[in-house]
Amino acid sequence: MSGGKSGISSTTELSAVQLANDQLVVSFLPELGAKMNSLKSVRSGRQFLYQPPGRPYRRAAYGASFADYDTSGFDECCPTIAECIYAGPGFAGRKMPDHGDLWSASWNYLAGDQELFFETDGRSLPYRFRKIARLEGDAAILTYEIENTGSGEFAFLWSAHPLLAVAAGCRIVLPKEISQLFVEWSHGERLGKFGDSCGWPIAACKDGEKVDLSEMLDASAGTADKLFTSRLRDGTCALCYPQTNEAIAFHFNPQDVPYLGIWICQGGWPSPENGHFTIGLEPCTGRPDSLQEAIRRGSCDVLRPGQTKKWALRMEIRSGDSSLLAR
Repeated sequence: MSGGKSGISSTTELSAVQLANDQLVVSFLPELGAKMNSLKSVRSGRQFLYQPPGRPYRRAAYGASFADYDTSGFDECCPTIAECIYAGPGFAGRKMPDHGDLWSASWNYLAGDQELFFETDGRSLPYRFRKIARLEGDAAILTYEIENTGSGEFAFLWSAHPLLAVAAGCRIVLPKEISQLFVEWSHGERLGKFGDSCGWPIAACKDGEKVDLSEMLDASAGTADKLFTSRLRDGTCALCYPQTNEAIAFHFNPQDVPYLGIWICQGGWPSPENGHFTIGLEPCTGRPDSLQEAIRRGSCDVLRPGQTKKWALRMEIRSGDSSLLAR
């Protein structure tokens, strides 16, 4: 079966909706931001998404700190990632919550025969956000739409926020065009301050040490770095698991989604006692994390009243290594 079948179950008092075929099983939590909480390979049994670090799922309060709730799986971030104050005309002064509106919202959903349909309304700005999920062989396909439901234009950015399960030796593969990355944040400023740049894949730390950012160490490394590419010509990236010859690849149209955020956490966030071990490969429509700053830099989208924007993300599970980036 190359399409998929859907189902509904319960996960710690939250409803979970599921798609499955003979290669993948994917699960979402509509009441928790329509989070994709599981992406598993039928063949190998590998769970590709970072799982809750020691605490159960629970409903989130709008405007809360993302770090105070579940920080696992694949959330949607819109209209900002970092908490900020809207700086554009029409909505100036409005508070944009941490990681945006969507992750804490309860979404409406419809389970079709081979697709799942999700929808919710923004709160910080007047918009409707839709997501459709389906399976296609070894790939999970997500298609998105945002609609301006208000009477004035506004700026926004969207970022996928898939936190991936990793192991020491996992390797990040970026398009060959990338040799430098924008530093959003680096624990202890080891790669620099906000707005600096660092090399890829080899970066120089502030102490002069050179590190290969593309290869994961382990959680004892105590590092955490959020980085961005420049505008892309090639909308592909991947995380490879050499131990099992598997990889998860992300494909997107850079005309619609021109940037990639990269979160590399090896125990350095949120605290030394509770350091996460994960990678986020995060296709995004704008940069950096703050919508306020993205507006200032002119690096985000603007929606006119009644206008919609559509885009898609393909998450493909493959056997092999970096050659998977050649489609």
